[in-house]
Amino acid sequence: MLLIDESVRYTTPIIRVGKHEWAMQVYELGGRCHTRYRWRRLGASDTAWRDERDWPGYDPHDTHDGFPRTLCRHYYRHQAAIEHALGRSGQATLFE
Repeated sequence: MLLIDESVRYTTPIIRVGKHEWAMQVYELGGRCHTRYRWRRLGASDTAWRDERDWPGYDPHDTHDGFPRTLCRHYYRHQAAIEHALGRSGQATLFE
């Protein structure tokens, strides 16, 4: 049996997009930090958050992965906090 040890380091505030709620998480897995979106149907607070790959329009070959375009705006609103949780500073990656 494989046990996966992951810990969430940051979660953005929940936003409503159409009939769904979305949040972005920064989590640590295997010593590295990653990001992912989570979603659930609006008003389904008793329902577990679903993985981004479960989104009906998910398309890893699309520029926006098939997600609502509003999520781009949500990311940029919280970019500083997301990068901080990832252990990056804003422009540092340009010069590495």
